[in-house]
Amino acid sequence: MKYNYLYIPILDYHKFIFNRFFLGFCIFFLLCFPITSKAQLWQGNLGLPIVNITFGSGASSPLLNNATKYAYTKGCPAAGEYSIEHFLFGCATGTWISLTGDHTGDHDGNYMLVNGATAKGTVLIDTITGLCGNTTYQFSAFISNCLKNLACDNNPVLTNLTLTIETISGKVLASYTTGDIATTDAKTWIEYGTYCTTPAAPIPLVVRITNNSGGSCGSVFIMDDITFKAAGPAINVTINNNNISVLDLCEGYTDTYNLHATYSSGYSDPVLQWQYSADTGKNWKDIPGANDVDYIIPHRNDSLILFHLGVAERSNAGNTKCSIFSDRTLTNVHLLPAVTPMQKALGCLNKELILKTPPEFSTYLWTKPDGTQSKEQWLKLPNIQYKDAGLYIVKLTADFGCFIQDSFQVNIAPSTTISTQTAYNICEGSIVQLDATGDGSFTWTPNIYLSDTAIGNPIATPKDTVQYKVVLTNSYGCKDSAWVNINVYKKPVVSAGADKTILLGDSTTLDGSVQGTSVDFYWSPITPLSNSVLLTPAVAPTVETKYTLNATSTVGCGSTSATVTIKVYKDVFMPTAFSPNGDGKNDIYHVPDLAGFHLVSFTIFNRYGVKVFKTSNATVGWDGTIKGEPQETGEYVYYLEMKTPSGKKINKKGSILLLK
Repeated sequence: MKYNYLYIPILDYHKFIFNRFFLGFCIFFLLCFPITSKAQLWQGNLGLPIVNITFGSGASSPLLNNATKYAYTKGCPAAGEYSIEHFLFGCATGTWISLTGDHTGDHDGNYMLVNGATAKGTVLIDTITGLCGNTTYQFSAFISNCLKNLACDNNPVLTNLTLTIETISGKVLASYTTGDIATTDAKTWIEYGTYCTTPAAPIPLVVRITNNSGGSCGSVFIMDDITFKAAGPAINVTINNNNISVLDLCEGYTDTYNLHATYSSGYSDPVLQWQYSADTGKNWKDIPGANDVDYIIPHRNDSLILFHLGVAERSNAGNTKCSIFSDRTLTNVHLLPAVTPMQKALGCLNKELILKTPPEFSTYLWTKPDGTQSKEQWLKLPNIQYKDAGLYIVKLTADFGCFIQDSFQVNIAPSTTISTQTAYNICEGSIVQLDATGDGSFTWTPNIYLSDTAIGNPIATPKDTVQYKVVLTNSYGCKDSAWVNINVYKKPVVSAGADKTILLGDSTTLDGSVQGTSVDFYWSPITPLSNSVLLTPAVAPTVETKYTLNATSTVGCGSTSATVTIKVYKDVFMPTAFSPNGDGKNDIYHVPDLAGFHLVSFTIFNRYGVKVFKTSNATVGWDGTIKGEPQETGEYVYYLEMKTPSGKKINKKGSILLLK
């Protein structure tokens, strides 16, 4: 088995935008200076956030005290209020845009929603310490208008904000004013910002966002991802001199990949440090000794790792508040699907050979011994001949162009052919001898009901229908197979149901049942019967009659029958006495069980006219007690009301003698 690997760099998902224009002279300023240009954002590279206000996600809480002049609330804020939300719509009778998700597109990510109407002043303020000297910093925020065009009777006050960097004493060092932010019908996030350079001896700085708008209605906006970062020259990182930011590799790659950085002027004595992140950029670690513009990525066989280059003045080296970083370079090494090598295959003369491959790959390419190719997942070789023997090669390509190449030998051998009867029909309880012939050894599956599974003619005693597969294998390993079906016909089994009792003139229904394979049946005698070939015919005999249900297998598996007796009484017979003495004979006095009859009421009174028993359940009788107390011997009277199957009422009265 040979494995070959292919790597292809995939076009980066996010192209680097490099602007080598750099205002180098700003780092020579001793103090920060105001920025009034429309190009308010730094054009080089930035460091990691020193201030990073994202407002979190999910459940929210108010800002720290003195961080804003606005009052905290939940939901849609009134004039002079703010809220921290991630899902809000329908504010101000639907004149505000729907506010779902933050600047990054996270549906659970929060933003700061401000209603600045009639409330000019500080929206957000923060103090930053521990900064570096002679270092440029950018202060920025993502901001979007919240008002639709129809808000405030089509005349809203437009949002107008100023972002400033100040000293502790309040001196403005740099500022940028957004101008009036137009109304829209959907969120339109725009990053606004300003920047300046610290003096050689750094001082604490204050960053502030101020609302300049006034008026009775309007000035509603959202903010997110407010950051303060070091800024520096533009850094460009290439991979083997290619401007790509994403490198997809395959397990087992052997080529060398070099990260090479170039950066604009602006540092007098720069220090370089390559870093990596193994958790998609959450945490970064210095790479020991990686302090040059070039860094060769170590070989590995899996995982996703990010790289970037940090640059800082030597006096600030190691301080992340002073360093800038290149855009991230993503390297991903993809595992190949596990494949069991075929190594060799056997083709049997004049038979079809199918060479199978796993489904985990995106494309397949077969190369046959004669040089012809196929792109099918499974290579089918019908009616294989000796000329088809030789080396077969398959190239299995997965995502990102990664592939495995397998090569194996196909040998051709004489084939064998099996001959057998494929279907047997037998009656339940019978046996059958199977018969398969051919050159080689036999194997039958499943191994049930067979006298031997390794011969061509085993005896089968199946209890139910079964299908066998018989495989013939010759001395070369070539196989042939056949399916053998044994259909087991069930013998007829009948039931005529329980004996029944009716009154003269009434009818009942027979309860016949028949089981078995392909069975014909009929009742006899045929009169009086509603239908002799129904399992449940209606009968109305005038005298006691025996009915027989006859069943015959139409596939030769025998005949059988069953008989039921229908007794016919001229009247409902009620016993004249019973003896509840516990001897098991005549201990209970009850209504006779007549098929189809409905007991309406059965009541018994003693000789004083006291009711001692009553029921409407024909299976329940009187045991000669009242609440467990035995009653005295003597005469009792019963009243009986019943309905026949045809609905006729029967009322009967009589005497009972209770004996001991």
